[in-house]
Amino acid sequence: MNDTPVTHTALRRVLSDYVTGVTIVTVTKPDGTPYGLTVNSFNSVSLNPPLVLWSLDNKNAQLALFEEAAGFAVNIMAADQTELCQRFAGQDTDRFSGIAWEFGHYGHPLIANALAHIECRPWRIYEGGDHSIFVGEVMRAQHLSDRPAATFFKGQLGHYGS
Repeated sequence: MNDTPVTHTALRRVLSDYVTGVTIVTVTKPDGTPYGLTVNSFNSVSLNPPLVLWSLDNKNAQLALFEEAAGFAVNIMAADQTELCQRFAGQDTDRFSGIAWEFGHYGHPLIANALAHIECRPWRIYEGGDHSIFVGEVMRAQHLSDRPAATFFKGQLGHYGS
């Protein structure tokens, strides 16, 4: 048995073999403006109660915004929305400019033409090494489309099978 610690590089290489979906997690800032970021660390947790999770790097400048928010929305993105996913992963400060969106039932931004919307209220935040793990209780879930999903695989944004 080899007890040598796994390096960051080795773990990242192995995890790149796992296909993940791509979401944009959104929140409303205290001043009422929308904010969102691209997340591929999204996962279901429980059906009863209905819980989902996602994680955020503790070095992210918007960490406190999500920690203090009254909830968040998860927008599950389609393969034809990769440009939008890249925008929300970048440094653009006005990410919502020029895109169709609306405030959801629970007050957080919902991106038009996403595959699905999941609106959550905070459940728990857990420490997870260099990330914070946000668990939300699903208050509303809407399936909107059957288009192919955006995915992240081998360091590339695209769709499954590409």
